[in-house]
This record gives sequence, C-alpha cells and structure tokens, in this order.
Amino acid sequence: MTATIEAPPAAPTATAAAPLKRGTRLTAVTLVAGIASLPMLMPAGLPPGPGNTGLPDLALVAVTGTLLLWAGTRKLPVYWPFLIPTLLTIIAGGIAAIVNDAGALTLVKDLFVLLWAVAIANFGRDTSLMRLALRAFVWIGTCYAIVMIVGFVLGIEALSGKQVDGERAMFTFGDANYASNWFICVFFIARASRFPETAWKRWTVCGALLTAEILTGSNGGLLALTIAILLGYLFRLFREGKAHHAIAVGALAVVVGGGAATVVSAVNVQPLLDQASQASPILRDSIGRTTGESTNSRSTVLATTLQMIDAQPHPWGIGPGQTEKQMLVRQETYVREAHNDYVAAVLERGFLGGIALITLVFVLLLKCVRIARRDALTGEYARLVPRPELFGALIAVFLISGLFYETLHYRHGWAIFGLIAALDLYRPGGRPPGTPANRRLDETQEGP
Repeated sequence: MTATIEAPPAAPTATAAAPLKRGTRLTAVTLVAGIASLPMLMPAGLPPGPGNTGLPDLALVAVTGTLLLWAGTRKLPVYWPFLIPTLLTIIAGGIAAIVNDAGALTLVKDLFVLLWAVAIANFGRDTSLMRLALRAFVWIGTCYAIVMIVGFVLGIEALSGKQVDGERAMFTFGDANYASNWFICVFFIARASRFPETAWKRWTVCGALLTAEILTGSNGGLLALTIAILLGYLFRLFREGKAHHAIAVGALAVVVGGGAATVVSAVNVQPLLDQASQASPILRDSIGRTTGESTNSRSTVLATTLQMIDAQPHPWGIGPGQTEKQMLVRQETYVREAHNDYVAAVLERGFLGGIALITLVFVLLLKCVRIARRDALTGEYARLVPRPELFGALIAVFLISGLFYETLHYRHGWAIFGLIAALDLYRPGGRPPGTPANRRLDETQEGP
C-alpha cells in the first residue's frame, strides 16, 4: 500500500541519535513551521480562502518542496504511503464529478492532505527529524492549548476562538469539533512518545490538553476520547502478553457501558442535563445539547442523507462535497453537510467511495497492528515511541469521530497518519527496499 519513487539508496551510518547539524536545520525549521500551521485555519477569526484553503496549505507547499529538495540532495527514494486508497478516493470522486458535473475541486484537497502524510513519513527516516516532529506536536499543541485556556478564562475571544452564539472554544480552527480532535491527537502523541520524559511534566501537558478539549464542548470528541483511552489500555495489555486480562477488562467495560446506556434510556435524564446546563455555560453548550438540538439535528441530517442515497439513479454518487448543495436543490428543511464520513463517502462518491474508505481504514489499522507488536520497533524508534499501541487508539478516535463529523480532510490527521507510516516503513522487517534498519542519515551531508 506504499508507492515509491526510487533513487540510489544512501549508505548506512550509525544508529545513535545526534543533534541536528547544519545540513538539516532548514528542513527542521520548515517541518516545525508546518506542524505549527496546522491549526491556523481561521487565525484571528479571518475567513478561509478560496476552496476553504488556509495557512496550512501554504505551509504544505513549503514542506513538500523542502522534502523533494532534501531527498533529492541525498539521492533518497520518496515513499507514498496511503497512495492506493487515496487514488481510489480520487477516482471515485472523479467519476462522480464527471457524472454530476460538480465537485472537482474537492479532488485537489484529497491529494493535498495526502502530501502531509507523505512529507512526515519520508522525513521520519531520519530519526532526529522524527524526534523533532513528535516533540513539535506535543510542545506546539500544548502551547496552543494554554493560549486557548487563557483566552477563555480572561474572555479574550481572539485567543479562545469562542463561538459567537455560544461558549464553546474553537481556537483558530473555526470549528469546535475540529479543535477537539486536534487536542485529543496531541494528547495521544504525548502519551505514545512519553514526552516530556519527566512524569509530572507529562501529566501537566496532558492535563492542559484535556482541559482544552473539554472547553471545546465536543460531545463526540469526549466520547471518542473515553473509548480510545480504554482501548489504549487494552492494547497495552495485549502487547504485554496479558490477553486474558484485556479480555476481562473489555468484557467488564461492555457490561458497565451497556448497563449505563440502559439506565439512561430508561430514565428521564433531561432534568439533570438542564440543571447541569444552568450551572455552567460550557456545560449548556456541550452535554446540554445531548438530548436536544444537537441530537435532533444530526438525526435529521442522517435520515436525509440516507434517503438521498436511496434515491440515487446511479451508483456513482452526487459528487464530492455536494451534500449541502443537493439538500438545497431538494428543498430540505434542514440543510447541512453530511456530518458522517461513512455516509458522505457513499453518498458523494458512490460505492467506489465506500470501497476507498474501507481500504484506507484497513491500511491504517494494519500499520497500527504491525508497529504495536512486541519488539516491532527497535533502536531509536523504540526509544522515540515506547508505547506505539496508542497510535491504534488514536485511529479509533478518528473512526468514532467519523460517525459525527467529516474527519477525512483534517490536515493534522493526515500528518499523524504520516507518523504511523514512518514507524511502519522503517521498522525492522517493514522497511522499503534499500533502507537499512534503524539508521540515521549522515548528519554531515550538506543540503536543506
């Protein structure tokens, strides 16, 4: 599932980590700047550019150019992880766009988000850049979380990105659910890499990230986070050879969760939610929406999109990104985007879109399983990511969130997919041809 642009491989060097030298400083600066740009979709409340473009897309152009120059000067192959599922997605969208004469611009976005994974995965062959990327995610994500928290507490909406008609914080994403997903991702990267190394610093970082996530008021994000934390613990038990413990804990979680769901469905919890909503504005705009407007609106959108799928005269879909427009054409009473990756894939790109999504999920899960096996990572990669099974839990966040939001075009998501691809590509037994295991690039080589 990984394509390669071949070039003569570089000679292997020592496996020991070393600080960045002059030859990689420009690459490092570009990489960190690219990661820092990921949340900057609507900085200072500015609207996005044409086609919903933003600062991260400009940064990606620089990151991609730097990657090509960096790999070219070292005569290294450029690997394209997730190319096959992305091509399937583009083909499905292209057919739908031709049949419906609409939605072609979205195909460019499909390729653009893939480039985040390509760049991070290829930079990851140099363990110093891999270490830098992991730490940049953690430190930058934590700084953004603190800025948002301070802005929320002090009432500075330019910092918190608080909704005009509510209390949910969005930071610079322009969407509270998008912001929630970002903070959850950084939380799991911090735990997977166990960075910062000092326990109290790491817990402080995780506390700041979780506080920021709560301030976004995302119910779907909170649900995904809770399930992913449980899955991360179960995966750890499996990795440590404690499968019987994992099965017992999983069964207990299912029983407790099922019992709680039964109690909630049998008891009228709305008075409790109303009291919680009155206690705090953020609770009003988060759990206060659980049985109210949020649930009703999503149910309406889901029912409408399923009807639109059933009403299709052909199997090719209505065109990429055309759900809201077609709802207007149908004069629906509630017009919104699909708010569901799985429904949107089939509705907008037809059955081929569904196959493409299944392929992408399969590839992601396969990579997560391979890197999570005991002793799958060795050398510097094992030191950089001592708990790789948590990347599998992080993929679960996207799979669950995909039931409530459209996450396939989250730029930071594809950058994180690149981290997973790097660990899978360069592990012993998983490396591409011509890539010695667990090596660093020669720090003395000149280039960007």
